[in-house]
Amino acid sequence: MDGRAHWLTCALDGRDHAVLAHDPESGAHRGACGRTVWASSLASPPATRCPECSVATGERDAADRRPTLLDRLLGLRPA
Repeated sequence: MDGRAHWLTCALDGRDHAVLAHDPESGAHRGACGRTVWASSLASPPATRCPECSVATGERDAADRRPTLLDRLLGLRPA
């Protein structure tokens, strides 16, 4: 994947997707997994990341992700 991924929570499936492109006319985004992503409120906390997007962006396995001390203090879930 070229460039840096922007992760958005999809209003339809509740998962974070790596966004590759944005259609300004419809407001839809294209995820690295190939799905159309409709952004939920940008004020919502991060959700579980889409496994297909994680693979497409070269991220490590989601099972390896552990919350940091700051995450635990703030009550954040691992992404």
